[in-house]
Amino acid sequence: MNSCMICKETLPKSGLFPFNADLLLILKVFGRIMAALPQWVVATLCRFLGLLVSVLMPVRRRTTLRSLSYAYPDQTHAWRGRVFRSTCARLFELALFRPAAAFFSPARLEQSLVISPEAERIIAAYQAGGALHGRPVVILLPHMTMSEAATMLPGRVKGLKPIHVIFRPLNQASINRWVTREREKFGAKLLSRRSGYNDAMAALRRGEIVTVLFDQDASKKGTTITFMDRIVSATDLPGLMAHRFRADVFVMLVERQSFWKAKLTLTSIPLGDEPVDVTIAAHDALERYLRRDQQTASDWLWLHDRWDHFYAPGKRFRLPEKRNQLARSNELHGYDEVPRKVRFWVRLPNWLGDVVMALPVLRAIRAGRPDFEFTLIGKAAFQPLVERLGVADHFIPLPKQGAGYFRTFYAMRRDYPDTYLLLTNSFRSDLEAFLTACPRRYGMVRPGKRRPLLTQAFALPATVDETQIHQTSVWEQMARFYGLREPLDVRPVQTSVPQRPGCVGLICGTENFPGKRWPITHWRGLVQGLLESDLVTEIVLYGTPADRAITNQVCDGFDTARVHNRAGETNLAEFCDELAACPVVCCNDTGGMHLANMLGTAVVAVFGPTNPVRTGPIFSTPHWILQPEGCPATGGLPIEQVSVERCLEALLGALSPDDTFNRGLSLPDTA
Repeated sequence: MNSCMICKETLPKSGLFPFNADLLLILKVFGRIMAALPQWVVATLCRFLGLLVSVLMPVRRRTTLRSLSYAYPDQTHAWRGRVFRSTCARLFELALFRPAAAFFSPARLEQSLVISPEAERIIAAYQAGGALHGRPVVILLPHMTMSEAATMLPGRVKGLKPIHVIFRPLNQASINRWVTREREKFGAKLLSRRSGYNDAMAALRRGEIVTVLFDQDASKKGTTITFMDRIVSATDLPGLMAHRFRADVFVMLVERQSFWKAKLTLTSIPLGDEPVDVTIAAHDALERYLRRDQQTASDWLWLHDRWDHFYAPGKRFRLPEKRNQLARSNELHGYDEVPRKVRFWVRLPNWLGDVVMALPVLRAIRAGRPDFEFTLIGKAAFQPLVERLGVADHFIPLPKQGAGYFRTFYAMRRDYPDTYLLLTNSFRSDLEAFLTACPRRYGMVRPGKRRPLLTQAFALPATVDETQIHQTSVWEQMARFYGLREPLDVRPVQTSVPQRPGCVGLICGTENFPGKRWPITHWRGLVQGLLESDLVTEIVLYGTPADRAITNQVCDGFDTARVHNRAGETNLAEFCDELAACPVVCCNDTGGMHLANMLGTAVVAVFGPTNPVRTGPIFSTPHWILQPEGCPATGGLPIEQVSVERCLEALLGALSPDDTFNRGLSLPDTA
């Protein structure tokens, strides 16, 4: 078994108590008092101490409730709260059992542990004269309330071959000797995990029994599997030992029946084809027990953070490569892929074009962490778009501005997000994330700025010139800082919308910067030229209700049978469908440009003062960037200097079936 919790959780390090002997004396006196008190008094004391933990240790409380929400997502918050309070009390029940049990009478010791009839039948086969007496056995023991009582097993079963227990030594030497002696007095042989693995191997070679605690925080040394549908780094030593010696394998559960009373059960674990099969099967057995009811759920030490420890700097956005057995775990559980249970929240930008430009990075993160459950947070108007992006499992619309705005985010604490990625740069959005109490809040800090509410910020290097790099690439750098290794996926979003041959879409307005708008006279000249071409059958103008004044002027006097003014008449979902139906769209530097590019529609984009290097189309869809003659690639000249003739030539080229443009090439035109 493991070191008892009185040492791991309640006793100080040896450096704080130079006189170990005095501390040992205190521990013995305390144990004798606990053994002498009526049991109901000690049980009440444990409940009181557990209540203190729940009140005075808010970080531990939140960590535990978060773990319970992972394991029991369908249970109510009140149910999980009851389990938390029970497990706090049982922490002290565990801590007090070892010093008190040293002073129990033989009759009281016997009452503390009952061996189930099924376990008795299994044990009989390994007793002297039993059919399996000479076979090596590996027992896996989870850390439960009454797991210390398992040390009494050898004293209760006569003729059982030697049992060796790998344990973690305590820091205080005198206390460690006393606890070891108390554990071994029933017949078990304790092997320090610091030096006892060779002795354990020798014991199995002799056909004896080795017991190993199995946990879910083995860090770099563990095997990555799923437990309760979330990835863990699990101890793989028992499986390796069992396969090496072809040992029989059991999970030993010391099921708490009442205060300081437990029932010992044994569950046979198949050896499987690989050592990891033992690890997976043992965790499955533990999961079945923990999911049985509220009492069994409280029988585990939930105060430890068991899940998903792959959040060190540079590792969060990828799964571990070494000892990764998720494929085998999926196979044995019948999963097609890792369950998406890790709650990954993303605060979307506030501009439509920025949301679209973030998609390749979100796709790459989703590919690198197939266990991430994506929740995107953004403007309510973005929901139809988010549903088309293919990366979101859930969408949370931003609440309306007002007194209750931030209360909404505070209430999200009970949703327990794991990781919160902010693609925004405002203090308001940082405060939103902070209020959810998410333990990992990521975002980008530009030189000279501060974002104190982030837990781990990506500092954009001062050497990065953002005028020379696309916004998507900037976000990619941030994601790679957090561990992303997957390549960006810039393929357009697949749609089932049929195209309308000969249809040209025009987006004449821009919402945030009038200088980005091509003049109305230029648009009218373009419409006239398109109508005179045999390649164009219809022209559709799009925009927001605010753009209607512009599109009315552009359409004025043209044949309404061929020129349709749809500005302000489409919601975002309809806008996406209509853009996808157009073979080509001509537009300013605006969100509609990014939508059309994302949906696979060819784009002719007119730029002037703004920078297409930073905010141009990013998806691998044909696109043509038109800038004024002599304009730097990063923009800066008036947009009206882009001629109607050049724009018309590009659009007709896009519609021509034999043009290079239609073969999927991007042809930026600055000449």
